[in-house]
Amino acid sequence: MWQLLRDTWRTWTLRAQYQRLVQERVLALLASEGRSTVAEESPDWQLLGVGAGKLSAGRRSDLRQQARHLVQTNPYARNLLRLLEVYVVGPGLRVAAAPIDPEHRDPAVERACEQLWNEFLQANRRHFSLRETARRAWRDGECFIRLFPQAAWPATVRYVDPEAIGGVDAGEEDGIRSDPRDVETVRGYLRRNVVTGEVLEEIPASDMLHIKLGVDSNEPRGVSLFAPVLQSLEWFENWLETELLARKLQASIVLWRKVQGSPSQVLSLAERADGERGVGPGGTVRRERFRPGSILTTSSGTELEFLQPDTNFADAVPLGRLMLLGIAAGAGVPEFMLTADASNANFASTMIAEGPAVKLFESEQHFFAQELEPLWRWVLSQAAAHGLLPADVLAHVAPHWTFPQLVNRDRAKERAVDARLVEVQVLSRAEVARRDNADPAVMQAEIAAERTAGAVRETA
Repeated sequence: MWQLLRDTWRTWTLRAQYQRLVQERVLALLASEGRSTVAEESPDWQLLGVGAGKLSAGRRSDLRQQARHLVQTNPYARNLLRLLEVYVVGPGLRVAAAPIDPEHRDPAVERACEQLWNEFLQANRRHFSLRETARRAWRDGECFIRLFPQAAWPATVRYVDPEAIGGVDAGEEDGIRSDPRDVETVRGYLRRNVVTGEVLEEIPASDMLHIKLGVDSNEPRGVSLFAPVLQSLEWFENWLETELLARKLQASIVLWRKVQGSPSQVLSLAERADGERGVGPGGTVRRERFRPGSILTTSSGTELEFLQPDTNFADAVPLGRLMLLGIAAGAGVPEFMLTADASNANFASTMIAEGPAVKLFESEQHFFAQELEPLWRWVLSQAAAHGLLPADVLAHVAPHWTFPQLVNRDRAKERAVDARLVEVQVLSRAEVARRDNADPAVMQAEIAAERTAGAVRETA
């Protein structure tokens, strides 16, 4: 009894001591806050966003490998990538030098810029193209192009695989070394040995062109365009394999023979059937294996029934189309573009359905026009360094990109509108020629030559 009273007294004592300590700490905290002053804000950059939700290097590598595999093996992934290539960087893609100030233009310099750019593409055609650049960016989520100035014209560029860019130190696993106070200011890229992971060199940011997709600006590496649809594509492949197996199972037919009689009669009939074997072209076969055209003679007490599994194919078709619709939504294209099948649609419905895809292709065209402009400027600066262009050429010209035409409903009507715009001086004749994928300078020269030839014939 006395022990219980002592324990109770100690419990109440400890509780009172705890409350006293808590109140003393609270009073001390309030007193210190009341005497404190607001500190001045630091003038340095603050890392408000450091890409906390970014993918790890391992996860990003897995997505990249899966995308590469599906692009090579899956027909829908291959078709999606091919559509992007054709509509964004396909036939008709070209860049010309446009004057920044139209009143002080120099046609000779503009033609020289275009000629030097074409020479650069021709010299690097075996290991560089604008189409491959876009394909790498969509498939891998990013594209690294290393710039190599040369002692003689033209300059050289090389692709660097994403696996070759990486680091070993904490904070540099992505292989991109940025400003300590600003994660978006890149200082250099770490090239490593893909096998050992050893860092071989640091490439200055001025010697590397990095195109990344699908991420925020404060994330150092890009994510594959196929990342949202990779799992759906794998599900569709597995579903298709299951349905093909079900087809094979449905094609397997079993003959069920029902014999009326005692168990001993059934057993003797089965043993007699098993013992009757013959030699055929493929070896020993049972005579019980019936072939097309076989004649069966049985007693009235024997019943034959053919059995086959029920696979419910009526439910399979909507499920497969639902998965294809999910893949099309994730890719941003209508179903008939993904499957290359417009049999279940009409002209009006396809016109409406292709609207979002056209906007997608247009946005990709504008994106690559901005991302490839630094490469165009670097090539012209190298030409100026070799004395092929004026030193201040980039202060007077800017790139003018012409991409493949996306929609062409009525060519005659569109050209009539273009001609009217030329008459009211909204468009130039050169721009109309570029819209038809023609070189304005070549067209003017040919027109002048035709006029001269016509004048000579009239004189004769």
